[in-house]
Amino acid sequence: MQFTNDRQLKALPKDKQDYHKDSLVKNHYANVSPNKKGGSISFYYRYKKNGKIYNISLGKYPAISLAEARAKASELNLKLERGENLQINSANKTLKEIFEEWKQIAIKGKINQDFARPLELHIINQYGNKPMADLTKQDILKSFDKLFLENKRETIKRSYASLKNLIIYSLNREYLQATNLLNIDINTLYGKLQPKSFRAITDLDTFRDLLLAIDSYNGNLFVKTALQISPYIFLRSSTMRNLKWEYLDEKEKLLRIPASVMKAKEEFLVPLSQSVLDKILSIKDFAYPSPYMFPSEISKNKSITENTLNYAIKRLGFGELMVYHGFRSSASTFLYENKNKHKQDSEVIELCLDHRERNKVKAVYNRSLRLEDRRGLLQWWSDFIEELKR
Repeated sequence: MQFTNDRQLKALPKDKQDYHKDSLVKNHYANVSPNKKGGSISFYYRYKKNGKIYNISLGKYPAISLAEARAKASELNLKLERGENLQINSANKTLKEIFEEWKQIAIKGKINQDFARPLELHIINQYGNKPMADLTKQDILKSFDKLFLENKRETIKRSYASLKNLIIYSLNREYLQATNLLNIDINTLYGKLQPKSFRAITDLDTFRDLLLAIDSYNGNLFVKTALQISPYIFLRSSTMRNLKWEYLDEKEKLLRIPASVMKAKEEFLVPLSQSVLDKILSIKDFAYPSPYMFPSEISKNKSITENTLNYAIKRLGFGELMVYHGFRSSASTFLYENKNKHKQDSEVIELCLDHRERNKVKAVYNRSLRLEDRRGLLQWWSDFIEELKR
């Protein structure tokens, strides 16, 4: 969107982070960042040089007025026309400025738009006003030590993974010349993270009780439908929640999930039984005009969250026995226990779980020639569930 005056500036959408162009001053943009208070606005000067886009922070609104930001942008336009180096003070860029710039690039193509949230909460919010070059290892360890005392080892891991990507970005942009922040050994400092086993129901009677409880769920329509479909196709949470209508092939009864949103970074085809296809199509008119099959109550431009699905399972009374990811374990358990009935081998089961052969030749064979085997297995599994509920 574009803006011309303060009224239009304040009215910019605040449901997602984005740059909005000033229609009066070249290269001048307002960046909107969602927050609990409704969203903040910062001004940036954005220009392209040698095929790369550069951002220069001009200040945060309303501490700096629209008129003042335009004056700064006009001055930079003049310098740019003269061929002057606008990045002369890039070493003084703050951590917050670089983070906002990097995040706009890093979120592209990612399902989880909040992947950098741990870094933002525990590092950026605390040290964001520091020049990036002044951030020290002790700053980082101080935050991580606090998280360790709170038994948040997973948060430490996620925060540091995003921080390393941010640092590498800064080095390549020459916002940093050198740093020792890339060699922090998280395992040595805080111990190796032990893998967690997700709660899952592997008792058939209890599984049937869960299925019937889901069918009786009286909450949000999209949450209910997502829960109803999940036992049949047992996708990972992020993939399931972010399914889009464009992935649905009604004629072939398939979900064609692109490689960009899959954990393995390969296209994944999911055969659908008629029962599952009917459930999906039953909500299509209600979801319109959302691109998502299961849009959020807050905004149809967003999908439902993982917490929403887990909370619904708790509401149904199964929170102590099951988390959403447990649908995968449940399906795997029952499919292996019934191999003598469905007559499919272990490879087909693993392919349905998206546990695929990484050998390129075998991968092509698995995706194409075993699709009908997977279709047969998932149809058997669909019939198994329907019979179980009856």
